[in-house]
Order: sequence, then structure tokens, then C-alpha cells
Amino acid sequence: MLRIGRIDYLNVWPLFEGIQHRLEPGILNRTRMTVGHPADLNVALAEGKLDVAPSSSFEYLLRANNYALLPDLTISSDGPVRSVLLACPFPFSEMPKHAASGLRVGLSTASTSSVALLRILWRFHWGWPEPEWVTQDPGQGPEIGIPFLEIGDHALRLHCNPPPGWHLADLGQEWKSFTRLPFVFGVWMVRRDLSPEAAGLLVPFAEALYTGAREFQRDPCTLAARAQRPDWLTLKHLQDYWQCIRYAFGPREQAGLVLFGDYVRKLGMISAVPGLTWSRPTAYDDAMVA
Repeated sequence: MLRIGRIDYLNVWPLFEGIQHRLEPGILNRTRMTVGHPADLNVALAEGKLDVAPSSSFEYLLRANNYALLPDLTISSDGPVRSVLLACPFPFSEMPKHAASGLRVGLSTASTSSVALLRILWRFHWGWPEPEWVTQDPGQGPEIGIPFLEIGDHALRLHCNPPPGWHLADLGQEWKSFTRLPFVFGVWMVRRDLSPEAAGLLVPFAEALYTGAREFQRDPCTLAARAQRPDWLTLKHLQDYWQCIRYAFGPREQAGLVLFGDYVRKLGMISAVPGLTWSRPTAYDDAMVA
């Protein structure tokens, strides 16, 4: 059995779309899919309850000794991402004043990478006084009345339908403005302690992922027309969103991930920046994403 994690967001739908048709029934029947937020998958990976998942890049930085990375496959943006947002009930120009007087800022419990990214931008890019960080469940939205971090489809909904009087900062764009590099929100992690049987199943599963990524890169707009959309998301909004999503893991994405790790280290969240260790079964070589 190959235990697979799946983030329940639109940003990975193109990779999983049609995967049941790309895998032979005998292989598909030997896989088990677990769906959840990135933070949920982090815990399942760390506890050995999953074998492979697209999960938070922060989880890799934190426990790299447990994992190897699928090459050439991430969840990234090279500029705006639209689904990782800081929402604020007042203009951002007023943030230093509010932060200096005991401001509370909500951090989504759904992601660790985006939480770390916000804290990095807050201190090193914007230079604002440190607020009181509080946790906030996904989708609670503006009703709490404090600035908050939102990710995934909840954030995309805010982007498409901004609440009156609220201001939004796209953290993908803010990282690009700060570093001139892409931001890697998620990586595909494989546990290093896979059984031989699971390792064998990983090869066709990875090939199916790469096929989905290539199809997405060729024509994301046509693929969007086949996706099931919530009623708040127009086809045009989905097409525009998918234009922001990157799956590549080339030199610039690797540099962005290592730089992210260095800032995480400066925040004291990890002791050292790990190297990037690759999972490379032979069959991957013909399946790489350009």
C-alpha cells in the first residue's frame, strides 16, 4: 500500500485530476489517499502515517532527515499567488502604529510555510513592530476584526470578493518584491523509510503526477473548464489563478527555498538550513517537468 496525502485546495487539482485514469487498476487499488490541509499532512508525514504528500516546505526544513524530495515538482509562485493573503481592516500604512500598541494578528492553523513567510516579511521586509500572534481556524474571515493570514481556497475567495473596507497583501508578490525569487509553498516529500513495495508503487504514481503537471503547463485554461468550481469562483478567476501557480523545481525555486530556510533560521524556528535531498527512482528520468 502507498499512502498518499492530498491537499484539498484548487492549487493541486491539476496534478490529481485524472490520476485514476493514469494508473493501472492494480496499482490504483494499492494506494490510499488522505485529504487535508497542509498542516494536517505535515503531522501525518512526521508520524509515519503517510508515505508521500505535497506538504509545507517548512516541514521539510524542520525535519529534512525524515524525507527526500520528488525532483522538479513543487507548489510555488513567481510573484502573485492569490491564495496566500494577509487581510487587514485598516490601510497597511497604519500597521506600525497599530502593531506598536499591542495588535493581535491571526495565523491560519492550516499552514506552517505561510505562517513562517508572514513572520519573515513582517520582520525583515516591512520592519513592523512584532504583534501578538494568535491562531485562527481557516475560513473564520473578517468577522474577528483583526488582521489575519488566510491560505488556500478561503484566501482565493477573499481575493475574488474582497470584503468592503479590508486591504489585502499577496504574500507571494511580497516575497518576490523582497527577494526577486519565487516562493516555494509546498514540496513533494517522500519518507525515507519506505518499504520496498511502497517504493515500487511510488514510481508510477510520480510519473502520473508529472504527466498531470505537463498537461497543466501546456494549457491551464482548457483544464480549468473541466474543474468543478464553487459558486463564488468564475471560470475567468480560476484561469487567472492557475496562471499564478508554478509546479517547477528549478534552480530559482531551489534558491528561493534555501533562502526561505535561512530566514526561518534567523527567526529561530530551525537550527540550520538542510540540504535538498532527492528521491530519484530510475523511471523518473523520463518524466521530468520542464
